Amino acid sequence: MTRIFLVAGEASGDLHGASLIRALQKALPAVQCEGLGGHRMAEAGMALRHDLAGEAVMGFSEVVRAFASIRRVFVETAAYLEQTRPEALVLIDYPGFNMRLGKRAKKMGIPVIYYISPQVWAWKKRRVHTIAAMVEKMLVILPFEEKLYTDIGVDCTYVGHPLLDHIARVETTGQYSGDLVIGLLPGSREQEVKRLLGTMIEVAQGIRQTRPEARFVVACADEARERQVRALAGDFPIETAVGATYEVLDAAHFCLVASGTATLETALFGVPMVILYKVSPLSYWIARRVVDVAHIGLVNILAGRGIVPEFIQDEAVAGKVLPCALELIEDSPARRKMVQDLAEVRETLGAEGASERAAAEVVAVLEGGAHG
Repeated sequence: MTRIFLVAGEASGDLHGASLIRALQKALPAVQCEGLGGHRMAEAGMALRHDLAGEAVMGFSEVVRAFASIRRVFVETAAYLEQTRPEALVLIDYPGFNMRLGKRAKKMGIPVIYYISPQVWAWKKRRVHTIAAMVEKMLVILPFEEKLYTDIGVDCTYVGHPLLDHIARVETTGQYSGDLVIGLLPGSREQEVKRLLGTMIEVAQGIRQTRPEARFVVACADEARERQVRALAGDFPIETAVGATYEVLDAAHFCLVASGTATLETALFGVPMVILYKVSPLSYWIARRVVDVAHIGLVNILAGRGIVPEFIQDEAVAGKVLPCALELIEDSPARRKMVQDLAEVRETLGAEGASERAAAEVVAVLEGGAHG
């Protein structure tokens, strides 16, 4: 039996990890997957040792507060790898934890495969060399990342974006369909929702004054987030969709979206949007000094320009977001241009099948020889 240990520490990594596990099970029917992740990877058949994705935090100061818990999981996991020696360690993004674990595994002689690169092109660019020293194979999901690694001698393959696979598998029911559905996607973490939903509700109130027929549907990652959303929304009439983000995007005419994977998901559905981003003042102060990108939204990074408006930190207020939202709701030149630009971003990601291609690369590493 082939044993693979996987680690994902965020909701998006949990999602893509689950798709990879299913593809590995098809390629290696006797594979045994275990590791750290979330409920999606567990549902896909991985023995979940710790729900790391479910405890994900966002921002520098927030990570500091959660350090003791994360450190404990790290120490336990490193000891477990030393004891059990899986055939491969598959790391999925989550750099702060995974890069340290990858170094440990390398010293143990366990082949390290990194699937979904940390955003080394945005900050701490020297980390690319740290990753190069520890990986047997790098699997990237954004087209411009492959050259970044191959230029320094890393065995790297661009496999495509796994969101295309996930979206293709989901069958929407149309349960939220209507003439003017506005989607609110405030994020999957408690702190994201706390910081962003209030602004989103204020914008929704402004939209309703102009378009009273509008319906507002909030995508909630789970029931805990739904309870939080309803408490924060107060008397404002909203609908909630628990674990059904794609139902919301399938029905939406326009969306307010928290920066993150959801911006790309919204783009792949072709829905015009604006992006909001807000963290603690300390986290933002630090980020401004280390992050080196012109845009924070993944859809804008892929486009190479600002095709979607971004409202960051102090700019993420209703008075600034509302005029832009109203323009994009109407059949305006700005809306038509954005729809065209989003379609072009979709084309840059190529064909479906990223999970299967990634699984094939993992199998190739495993077949390369024994270790330890």
